[in-house]
Amino acid sequence: MEKTRKYSKIPSAADLAAFGGMHCSRIHHEAVASGWRCPSCNRNANEVVRWTEIKGAWREKFADEFGMGFTTSLTHHHCHSELQLPRFQRALICGDCNSADAAAKRKLGLPADWSFSPAELAQFVRVAPHSGKTMIDYAIARVIFDTTQRSSGNVRFWD
Repeated sequence: MEKTRKYSKIPSAADLAAFGGMHCSRIHHEAVASGWRCPSCNRNANEVVRWTEIKGAWREKFADEFGMGFTTSLTHHHCHSELQLPRFQRALICGDCNSADAAAKRKLGLPADWSFSPAELAQFVRVAPHSGKTMIDYAIARVIFDTTQRSSGNVRFWD
């Protein structure tokens, strides 16, 4: 047997039935049972499961002999400027969309204490089922940020 590439294996129905959710076990099972879909990329809980390298303490328990296995990531996304009035309510989103929020802020030089809402992420993030290959349209992300700043009265005079 040889090592398989990341995202190269699509989970079968049997794989999904046997999948324990790893560190997201409880939340993964609740998401599957409730019919949850990521409000940003619209994938369901089983479509977030992907084949990838497992690292750290989870590797011994969940990975094959090459360190590969099925993983998932679900997180409660929130407005990081919650000391002020939050722009949106906390919501469960997939880890890929949560990472896209951070990537867009980093690439565009946006404030670390500002976050895109799940609905805003849906406008510029695309992720295929069972894949961590995230497509981000940074131009749309910039327009969204600039629009929110104008509508909130946080206009920068150097723009």
